[in-house]
Amino acid sequence: MVDNQHWLDRWKENRIGFHEPAVNQHLKTYLPQFAVPVGAPVFLPLCGKALDITWLAQQGYEVIGIELSQLAIESFFAENSLDYERVESDRFAIYTSGNIRLLQGDFYDLRNDDLSACHFVYDRAALIAMEVTDRPRYYEHMLSIIPQASNMLLITLEYDQAEMLGPPFSVPTDEVIQNYQTAFSIDLLEANDIIDERPRWRKVGLTALRESVFRLESCR
Repeated sequence: MVDNQHWLDRWKENRIGFHEPAVNQHLKTYLPQFAVPVGAPVFLPLCGKALDITWLAQQGYEVIGIELSQLAIESFFAENSLDYERVESDRFAIYTSGNIRLLQGDFYDLRNDDLSACHFVYDRAALIAMEVTDRPRYYEHMLSIIPQASNMLLITLEYDQAEMLGPPFSVPTDEVIQNYQTAFSIDLLEANDIIDERPRWRKVGLTALRESVFRLESCR
């Protein structure tokens, strides 16, 4: 079972293959399509210590991230040589540095007033971190906490789940459409078999690995 303790242990043991060593190219390529106003808040669920956080802040956005691991958040600030202030609320430890605000705590403790001004959601590693039995709750909660006008850049992986247990987990395109179509107009921007770019996945038994990039435009 992949529960909160699983992720805390992975950070402690440095088993963080999901962490990308560079800013995600899809984010850089497709963000301009969303025309997010400079200075607007953008939301990164399960953000880890992603370099995408710093990049988005450098573009002039207010970055709001949620991350379970204190180690991940403090590593982010240390590795980017950023000073921060830390305060405790009833639900989160809140780390602030300039236009970056990272909430350390459980994604499911977020409320819509935490993201009331959010214009854009960037989900690269959150949905695919959820087992299939947990994803209905994830979709429902995401839609309950983001403003109706928010748009989303979503990146998923799809593979034969019988070949690997995950995480990351396989999320079929049909599932994304089924769960988000009432709130968003969904456009598949690109889908590529990336197994040759990720040789470690071949080593664990995968024969194919499809990465899909979606633009979700609010229709609520």
